[in-house]
Amino acid sequence: MSNDADQLEVATEEHLTFQWLYERVQGLVDHSIYPKAGPVERWSLRVGAIAGAVGLVAGLLLDRWVPVSVLLPATLICLVIEVGGFAVHGALSAKRQYQQYLQPRLSHAKEMDSEYLQWESVLADIRQFPRSQREQRLRFVSSLRTSMVDRMGLLYGGVQRLGPFPLLIAFYVQYRSWQKNGWAGVFDVGLAGGILILFMVLLYVMAWLLISQRVRVETYISLLEASLQDPETNSPSK
Repeated sequence: MSNDADQLEVATEEHLTFQWLYERVQGLVDHSIYPKAGPVERWSLRVGAIAGAVGLVAGLLLDRWVPVSVLLPATLICLVIEVGGFAVHGALSAKRQYQQYLQPRLSHAKEMDSEYLQWESVLADIRQFPRSQREQRLRFVSSLRTSMVDRMGLLYGGVQRLGPFPLLIAFYVQYRSWQKNGWAGVFDVGLAGGILILFMVLLYVMAWLLISQRVRVETYISLLEASLQDPETNSPSK
């Protein structure tokens, strides 16, 4: 009975899944040679953003119900907190990452060396699984990539090659009359136009989410293809 349990455990461990592949690749993506942001740096940005939002709400929306003598000091306090939070975040971020800006090429080379070592580690782990499983998953994810490309081409065309260009065009169309008519013409949008703009923004955000998924699928394919190659055949002859 114990032998059957041991065999079942070994078979489970030798079963390659995309969830395991995702977790392994996620560790590869999160790896960096640079130190990560500390709690003070992260919370300074959050506090600054919250203070800025509270200051905008207090200054623009609450003036009808709250006296100005109360809103003005609160808005100024929020402004000071916002500027201080962003300043602390910028200083700590610059201190943490200044080396890669002083020597960008050397830092990039070191980063690629570290990423290559992590890549080799992931390949070594993938090669522990049976070759048949890796070939089956490679065929499946390759067909998935083909279907993703076809669907995205029908819906979005080549938005991944245009980048933020369509969004800039939309901003230009919306704000082109700003100098002439002021802010009144910018927000002069009817119900149908507002729904159309909202639909365009949601569609654009969804496109970038699909592009990120496609990039991850490309990573899976590269890893599976590299794992199927014999590392001894790629080594230079002595």
